[in-house]
Amino acid sequence: MKFRVLLPIVFTPFIFAIGDKLSKNETRYEVEAINNILNGTYEKHDVKIPKKLDDALFARRLYLKVAGRIPTHEELTSYLASSSDGRKGELIDQLVESSAFESQMFNWWADLLRLQTRMRGGNQIGAGQLYVQWVKEQIKNNVPFDKMAYNLITAEGYPWENGAVGYYLRDAGMPLDNMSNTTQIFLGTQMVCAQCHNHPFDRWTQMEYYQMASYTYGITSSQGGEIQSKIKKYFNDKTKGLSYKDKKKKIQSKEAQALRRSVQEMLRPLRYGATHTNRKLSLPHDYQYEDGKPKSVVTPSPIFDNAISETDGIPKVHAYGEWLTSVDNPRFTKVIVNRMWKKVFGRGLVEPADDWRDDTVASIPELMDHLESLMVRVNFDLKEFQRILFRVKAFENETPAFIPNIETPYYFEAPILERMSAEQIWDSLVALSIPDSDERKQNSKIIDQRLERFNEYQLEVESLDGEKLAKLAKKGAKASKEINNLMEDIQKDLREAQEADDREAVNRLRKEYGKARNQQRTVFAELVMGPEFEVKSLYGTGGNLYSKNDRWKGYSSQIYRASELQTPAQPGHFLQEFGQSDREIADNANRDASVTQALTLLNGTFYAALFNKESPLMKKLNEATNAKEKIDVLFLSILNRLPTPEESKLCMSELSPDILKPITINQKIPDHLPKEKKKAYKKQLEKKLAWATFNRNREYFLIAWSLINTRQFSFVQ
Repeated sequence: MKFRVLLPIVFTPFIFAIGDKLSKNETRYEVEAINNILNGTYEKHDVKIPKKLDDALFARRLYLKVAGRIPTHEELTSYLASSSDGRKGELIDQLVESSAFESQMFNWWADLLRLQTRMRGGNQIGAGQLYVQWVKEQIKNNVPFDKMAYNLITAEGYPWENGAVGYYLRDAGMPLDNMSNTTQIFLGTQMVCAQCHNHPFDRWTQMEYYQMASYTYGITSSQGGEIQSKIKKYFNDKTKGLSYKDKKKKIQSKEAQALRRSVQEMLRPLRYGATHTNRKLSLPHDYQYEDGKPKSVVTPSPIFDNAISETDGIPKVHAYGEWLTSVDNPRFTKVIVNRMWKKVFGRGLVEPADDWRDDTVASIPELMDHLESLMVRVNFDLKEFQRILFRVKAFENETPAFIPNIETPYYFEAPILERMSAEQIWDSLVALSIPDSDERKQNSKIIDQRLERFNEYQLEVESLDGEKLAKLAKKGAKASKEINNLMEDIQKDLREAQEADDREAVNRLRKEYGKARNQQRTVFAELVMGPEFEVKSLYGTGGNLYSKNDRWKGYSSQIYRASELQTPAQPGHFLQEFGQSDREIADNANRDASVTQALTLLNGTFYAALFNKESPLMKKLNEATNAKEKIDVLFLSILNRLPTPEESKLCMSELSPDILKPITINQKIPDHLPKEKKKAYKKQLEKKLAWATFNRNREYFLIAWSLINTRQFSFVQ
């Protein structure tokens, strides 16, 4: 086990074993060490320390940062009622171990890795879904950041064997772009300009770009090569002895073309993945610099001085992964430290977070050095690292009433004021609309079944020799002939409909083509696996991921936490309107306000869901016995604080006089009824009272909706 000694800051440090979880004393030490660095910075720069947040707003901030949503009424009141001296730390510990934390961390990773459920490579077999599932599993298992990065960089195999291959399928056919994405994500270094020419604003040359890219250029996003070789060998053996002319004639025949199409369809589910090859990268034909000749093969070399150790027997991709994630890499640890600090405090010690240069200096260099050392000591455990940052005193302070300019030094006397992300707003409204929102998940059994079916199909196809594969392909060509003709006819009609701008016909024909396509897939899958095989597992999502659960019966089927929805959401969806990243480039979300956001809130998904009589918000409102209590419920549930006297008075003035009167049902249970009928009658009266209360509460909807549309709701204060 490695040991590292923390350099003294103000008092004698502990000695920590790398990889061990910090004890309570060690955690306190780390928090105090960060506090001391910040206090010294405040004194040096004459920074005025803000007041502490009150308990309610601290809880709101913590929930938004750790759980990705505001606290529910029950969670907030339970925290405020606690008399424990260590309740802040206890709440932090509780939240970082929750499924809400995992949901929030998935959103962070999804932005960073540009996750897409429907991505460029392997979309036909739903490879994006398998990549998303893999990321979720890493978060759930708290896989260290360096190990997760290494597993992504060195990934190979099929998506169902190793979901991390999605990292390469995401950029299928674009290996050079994949490299610049890697340096941006893990090294905070923008190299993309050097793909075509020497970087105009940084030191990177086009040669260095190609030298870095050559480490992973041999990774292709296609699989099934060995199976195709079997079939090719079989047909080559069949044409042995034929003249070149006869062989060419046989290859170009309609029968041979149909057979090739049949083979492609049979192997389609096995086409996508990551394969490590010996493919070499050459300089472009128009390379113009003196350090290389056009089209010459590039020798791999890292961009920093710390060399990549290429030991015999270790593939160069694995050596590259070791170099990238090494503590000796001058940027890997610093960049993730900065991203985590930004995640907690709203701004990095270095900005922009993904454009580091040789002359980059952190706003508080001593703090950056300390945090870099800490990240190594906690073994790149992002959960443990955040557990410490959330305990820092500055995190408890009131935000400044302005958002500091990125060029202006900021010394982190408090987190900066920032708008909620699209996911935070969505998830907060979800928590107000359905009970136990953190536990409403996609049906993981569907994904598990997909993994099993893919594995079965792969094993079956790989077990067949060339002759058996060829026979199945011939059967498939014959069986799918009618379907192929139908698909060709539909495509012809579709082109004509598109030229005529007949949208109704276009939509109809696309559905017909999809149906025929599914029939074709079924033919080939059943030829290989038999008629009982569940073909839909091999394509798309494999079934309905949002299967019904009686626990949420009566609640909207569209309302899940953002981490459980298609990622990114479709255009026009609430999340997109509020700035969710399109996942085309890393960290591409925005938090800007817009007119369409206001319209979305007024006319969108949540109005009916929030004011459903079974929603957590409405249930809590119905429990309150008078107007003042109901107004308190709305403020505590939405803004997570009690109203001021002035706010309470204003809200009361918006209510009609009748609403202050008690609700009565002018019916009594007849004495002559039998006992069982009296019970039924009583239930009926209770139901009438509940509906009367709900209808009476409609006057509070306007107050609730007004609070949701305030800046206080949409900002992390």
